[in-house]
Amino acid sequence: MQRWDVVVVGVGAVGSAALRAASEAGARTLGLELHSPAHAGGSTHGRSRIFRHAYFEHPDYVPLLRHSTARFQALERESGDSLLHRCGMLAMGDPGSSVVHGTLESARRWELQAEALDAAAMRRRFPWFELPTDAIGAFEADAGVVRPEAAVRASVRAAERRGAELRTSVRVHGIVEDGSGVALRTSGGDVRAGAVVVAAGAWAAKLLPELAPWLRVTRQVQAWIAPRPATDLAGFPCWLLDRGPHERPLYGLAPHPDASADDEPGDGRHPKVGIHGSDLVVDPDVGAQPVDDDDVKRILSACRRLAPTLADRCVAAATCLYTMSPDSQFLVGTREGSRRVHFAAGLSGHGFKLSPALGDALVDLALEGRTGLPIGFLAPNRLKIGPSPQPR
Repeated sequence: MQRWDVVVVGVGAVGSAALRAASEAGARTLGLELHSPAHAGGSTHGRSRIFRHAYFEHPDYVPLLRHSTARFQALERESGDSLLHRCGMLAMGDPGSSVVHGTLESARRWELQAEALDAAAMRRRFPWFELPTDAIGAFEADAGVVRPEAAVRASVRAAERRGAELRTSVRVHGIVEDGSGVALRTSGGDVRAGAVVVAAGAWAAKLLPELAPWLRVTRQVQAWIAPRPATDLAGFPCWLLDRGPHERPLYGLAPHPDASADDEPGDGRHPKVGIHGSDLVVDPDVGAQPVDDDDVKRILSACRRLAPTLADRCVAAATCLYTMSPDSQFLVGTREGSRRVHFAAGLSGHGFKLSPALGDALVDLALEGRTGLPIGFLAPNRLKIGPSPQPR
């Protein structure tokens, strides 16, 4: 049986980054993917994701965000692909908005460039949005859009150039650690590894069942919208509207400048809009229900209240999956009772921008047993996750 230094299970956002990092370290690396990288049944698709650094979710993400953006830039240089588009990110809300205040506090703590804006300033600079007179905002000019499918495929290509192997359409049935390594039972035969990185997204709890009580896979809808005729989108940013404690946030992404008029709808030439979060639980092996008229009406209605000229009609829509943790923060670390099985899970709808740092950290754990990247605040034991079940 062939033995690998590192086996990466799941080659999406984090897994492709881990495959790249392990190959850069000279490790004999194998990636196992249930479908294919950046497939449309998981969380790593949709042509665009927001990247930003002034992070209201938790300020301790900022060093990981800086690391990730630098790694995306290095991948751009190596691959020749355009992955990042710096169009800026505007957060908006009422005077008590935790999103806006958290963004500005994160910027202050880490000396990031983020402007505090009042409603009049936002109306002048971003005329698409109709805001109450007491609205507040925060604008980060160095934020923007990252292309997820292109980034994943570029990472895989970079890893393969360094000798990594990718096997697709392979299901992992079991991961068992013993005294000399890790055995993986797969649909393509047994595999042995010195260490395993599990980056399986919505399938994480199927591979690490001790995580199941802490992970909830939900259906998310993303819609591409056409503005009213003659609407000028020059300078259009990514944006997030904090709608308060009783409504989910509304977000939007700018078109990507590399998209052309010949692209299909949903390929990046239209703004993308979504409502962040959902209560619709999904079995990833069954998949999310297709987008229906009610989904589209809900998004268009919310967008028209904020930006009437932006949301003339929906030109395309698709589902993706969020794998939610109880506190919406990631679970990253080493399996309880293990030394060789490491994982990232529960990225809760905000993980793509951080995937290079997570992949690097997991490979550090796999090869060195420790990492210099500051992932301690994401340790699973904050949720009192118990020991992994003993194999039968």
